[in-house]
Amino acid sequence: MTFASASRPWPGTLDWGSDWFAEAAADLAHLGFELRDGSRPRSIPGPRLLVAFRDVPTLEHFDPEEATYWEANAGRCRLATVNARHPTPASVPFAWGRIRVADRVPVSNEFLAFGGTLLVGARDQHTVLAAFTSRAPIVRWAGHSQGVDPLTDEIGAFFARLMVPVDFQQDAETRIAATAPEALYAAFLAHTFRRLGPGSRLRASDPAFSTMISHESKRLEHDVPAAWQAGEELLGWLELG
Repeated sequence: MTFASASRPWPGTLDWGSDWFAEAAADLAHLGFELRDGSRPRSIPGPRLLVAFRDVPTLEHFDPEEATYWEANAGRCRLATVNARHPTPASVPFAWGRIRVADRVPVSNEFLAFGGTLLVGARDQHTVLAAFTSRAPIVRWAGHSQGVDPLTDEIGAFFARLMVPVDFQQDAETRIAATAPEALYAAFLAHTFRRLGPGSRLRASDPAFSTMISHESKRLEHDVPAAWQAGEELLGWLELG
């Protein structure tokens, strides 16, 4: 293995003293992966999906073989892979979309994210640790050993709507790929909040979800106004307002 282990803070978060590598090593001592604070973007150090790639499966929990994710390259998004065999930079951005953690069996667990930073380091010659970190939610989508989070369906539907301008509007893919995770999350909240207008079926069918979106929209608009404005501008540019 060619990874170099490292002790570094979570990027783009408020707690610059946190040691991601030590936390990941401790949390994954007997696990293959763990999602921490996935639906709590205001937490410190923030949402992070921790994954351990081992030469020999433990057979204790879930033994990841690889994780696939989307990365932006020259304004275009493409699938990328991290595992124990292929060197990956110690810190690299990842783009919005699906993260898939696959076992040897093969079975998989899938997540949705608004983008962030992927950190990678070798614990020893047998184990590589990875952390998908973000200032926006990382939610459980589907999988072998997990449920689905409350925001997942709406985030998935929003990502599907983004594919329309990506396919038909010039420069849409580049513009979305360049949008910071918090701003893309703001766009999701603003778009969903408008769909929850008085009399909407979504509001009537799930009042608790409507309240959560309302509170989170107000929090982000108040705490991170620049991200909120960028999200609103993106929606307008994409004509998804």
